[in-house]
Amino acid sequence: MAANGHWRLILLSDFQCPEPPASTRLQRGWHKLQRVFGITDESDTNNGSTLPDYAGFNRTPAVKALDHGLKGWPGQTREVRFLLDPPFSATADIARDWAEWRQWPCLQPPTITQLVSADVEAWWQSQQVRGPWLIDDISRYFLRTATGMRFLRCLLMQLVQGAFGTGLVVCNSWTYRFITQGFDPGLSAVYCFAPATPGLLRELGIKGAERQLTRLAARARGNAGVALALWKAELEQQPLPHIPASMHDNEGFVLYALLLHGGLNEAALQQVLPMLAPEQLAASLLRMLVAGLVAREQTRWHISPVAYGEVREFLAGRDHCLDEF
Repeated sequence: MAANGHWRLILLSDFQCPEPPASTRLQRGWHKLQRVFGITDESDTNNGSTLPDYAGFNRTPAVKALDHGLKGWPGQTREVRFLLDPPFSATADIARDWAEWRQWPCLQPPTITQLVSADVEAWWQSQQVRGPWLIDDISRYFLRTATGMRFLRCLLMQLVQGAFGTGLVVCNSWTYRFITQGFDPGLSAVYCFAPATPGLLRELGIKGAERQLTRLAARARGNAGVALALWKAELEQQPLPHIPASMHDNEGFVLYALLLHGGLNEAALQQVLPMLAPEQLAASLLRMLVAGLVAREQTRWHISPVAYGEVREFLAGRDHCLDEF
């Protein structure tokens, strides 16, 4: 599978996030002042309308770039490699497409019993896999609770040691930052896609002058999915959400948990945020839903893609551990 287009796989150490344009920094500064002084702008609220389809692009060029970037691997090694998945980037979808083309099976996450007991051996035996494999979302292999982290720690150590053979692990970028901050398992082969360029945005169907697309790519921090969501929202004249002045630490804890786990249902959120009473959690989710910051698909809550930049800025202002994207 030959590589083409504007997608490019790189090592995490080579990633450089595009600088946001000055106008975006000024706009965010104004939003901070609005929050401090309690100023609201009714025209900027979002009533939870349909989210942009940020992942609905042709993934074939990205699959080809992934295959080209991993050329020659695995060979005769038992090496496990890691692919970082920034929120809304569709990297996990790309990896699943690639694994299907390669005929690599996708491993299933542990059951609740296996997770709580950290029974990695029982989990592995239940996979019944021979040969290379894919873990498409390692954020489903832990919960940030007193008992929910042991499984992931044990799993990572065995993966690095080659206990389960060759595989590709897709890791939410927020999960990766959390893991490496508190527990460094010695991950070395860590990859990501290079930041989106104007050429890539055009390949995805976004039209505009070079300067406009450069600004859009920077505003989205090089994330193609976020750029698509912002572009579609503007085309449809959807008001973009902003952080309400009433938001405080409770909402910050919820937003961070959703990013860290790639989305959670309310019961799991209650587990990882035991300091919040159920009525406090429900009220925080409702406020953020009305503001357009979060959305719910069936029972699972997640951040809205068009709100991602605002949410990240809000968490940065409250000293949360941010990813590198």
